Amino acid sequence: MLVLTSVVVLLGALGCSALHKSDTARLQGTWQGDEVGADMKGKCSLIVSGAHWEFRGGDTNEWYKGDFSLREDANPKQIVLSISECSAPQFIGKTSYGLYRFENGTVTLAVNKPGSSNAPLNFEAPGTRQFVLKQQ
Repeated sequence: MLVLTSVVVLLGALGCSALHKSDTARLQGTWQGDEVGADMKGKCSLIVSGAHWEFRGGDTNEWYKGDFSLREDANPKQIVLSISECSAPQFIGKTSYGLYRFENGTVTLAVNKPGSSNAPLNFEAPGTRQFVLKQQ
């Protein structure tokens, strides 16, 4: 009886862990959308592969590449973007801190200017840029 109970508990735990997909896994792929409040004609795009990200703004002359990490246990959830390449040389080697949330098939990102030392307090914090992107 003890063995049967152990097997049932183990199978239940494995099933639950298989159902929960990490936010890093959910973020993988190509996303496209808009910058909130910006008057751009083009769409923004974000490509995530592993821990690497590439972003192109509504102005196609604005682009960034680098690595990222997530702080899923923070409330609100945080993203840390390191910039290894970009169209603005002064931001190469800098870090940008932001917030993220998934809802209704989109991801919303609110990020501070590269070089800032903290994540924004909320999605509408002054000085942040906010993007709403849908997975393609």
